[in-house]
Amino acid sequence: MSFARYPPTLALEERLKQLAAELGDATAKPFRVDMIRVYGGKPPIYCVVIRSSAKKLLRQRLEQLLNRSLTCGSSSFMLKLDEPERIVAGFSNSDGCIA
Repeated sequence: MSFARYPPTLALEERLKQLAAELGDATAKPFRVDMIRVYGGKPPIYCVVIRSSAKKLLRQRLEQLLNRSLTCGSSSFMLKLDEPERIVAGFSNSDGCIA
């Protein structure tokens, strides 16, 4: 299985860092992202850990942007399918989401 078509973890971390900065967080590395391979020809999933002290605010903003609740605890969550690509590419819709 080729992972070349999926966003690299560093690109996703950088985009999430930009999001944190937009919310006023100056943490040097507010997120950690790990790509987890899923066998059986399925796309990988991304494990995201919020390192920032503004965990609640960042989770709320990401829940709004992804239009779903984030699970796995207060400081981590999983992204799957097109979500990492949407975050890296930027969101573009009429309700003021990031572009």
